Amino acid sequence: MAAQWGNNTLGAGQTASWSFTRNAASGFMPVLHVMPLTPSFDGDGSFYWTKFDDGIALPTTPQLGVSTIWVQLSNDRSQLIYRMMVMNFSSSTIEYAFLESDV
Repeated sequence: MAAQWGNNTLGAGQTASWSFTRNAASGFMPVLHVMPLTPSFDGDGSFYWTKFDDGIALPTTPQLGVSTIWVQLSNDRSQLIYRMMVMNFSSSTIEYAFLESDV
């Protein structure tokens, strides 16, 4: 079951970087997602690939883009450190939340 937390707002054309830390445990891997809480007023909700100048392409909707979630183990192997970016490709402010589930 997924837990929703962290309501955030992102202005038109803005990007936010996030970092999360979770305790490392054998057989436990949290999965993080981003869910829009406001309707998309740009486009028809179709899925697109957005290509950036450096050649990286990310899946996006007309409104919200999320980078690949990078994970690294802390030096003492006790923590998992997650990093991600959330991008607003729309012409209006959006609100979003994080969803976390366990695998």
